[in-house]
Amino acid sequence: MKDNFYNEDKIRFVKIVFDNLELACEIQNKIFPKEDARQNFIEQINKDPYRKEMDYYIVYIENIPIGVTGIYSYNEYPDDAWLGWFGILEEYRKNGYGGIVLDKTIKLAKEKEYKKFRLYTDEYAKSAHKLYESRGLVKELYDNEDDKDEYFIADIYIYSISLTEEPVDLWNNKILGLKEQGEKENLYK
Repeated sequence: MKDNFYNEDKIRFVKIVFDNLELACEIQNKIFPKEDARQNFIEQINKDPYRKEMDYYIVYIENIPIGVTGIYSYNEYPDDAWLGWFGILEEYRKNGYGGIVLDKTIKLAKEKEYKKFRLYTDEYAKSAHKLYESRGLVKELYDNEDDKDEYFIADIYIYSISLTEEPVDLWNNKILGLKEQGEKENLYK
């Protein structure tokens, strides 16, 4: 399997819709067992009024589902694509698939004519930090006091990269809505 591994053509994205929602939830719950994938995916399929776009995908190697990825954007920041629900199932990690999927997701954002690609993660995702930095994403601490609550106890980092010839501009602590997200997610527990 490793011989075919770096062939990007074998990796494909299938958009998450109601017909494959159960599989997407199963994959996401294995990757992030403490989060409620079902409610989040249902909201994303139905479209969130605060977001310009929300497209999420099951990632396959040929016909084998190995993870999920997605892109969303906020209405107030229409030039910024955000990475969402990105993850590879544990049994497929440490083979380079995460890098290939991240690269293809960034390429997809560029094809959709976004100018910046961003993501946020917490301090505990050390291997993810290495992956993002290896792809040239610039890291900054997110410490907006108006957007903190008891649900997000770890340091949050935002990673950004320019999808144009312009240099990347940092997020500079603009509101992300993490406080509302944490409150909403706590309702589903």
